[in-house]
Amino acid sequence: MDTFTLMVAILLMMIAVQYNQNWLIAAIVLLMVVTMRSASTTAVLIIATVVLFVAKPYLEQYWPFLLFGLIIFATVLGGGGKQEQPQQEMYSADMFGGMGMGGLGGGY
Repeated sequence: MDTFTLMVAILLMMIAVQYNQNWLIAAIVLLMVVTMRSASTTAVLIIATVVLFVAKPYLEQYWPFLLFGLIIFATVLGGGGKQEQPQQEMYSADMFGGMGMGGLGGGY
């Protein structure tokens, strides 16, 4: 998971916490945990959920600090720093499938 997706999930959870929509928070956490690939980002999301519930009275004044703190925490744990390399394509990228100048005709 990249850092931007984690940031959007945390923002959505912040909005849901302010409106006391606990079912929406549970749905966001469940959806993000199912779609994540690493345990560290799952841990960051669960910690972010706990922090949001604990900091609920102060959320309106200090939301930028809380958001950036959680993003820094996610980066330190390694949740947003690594990107997987795409797999090598099986076929070449040219129009004739790597058969040279002859194309499909056999190279006359």
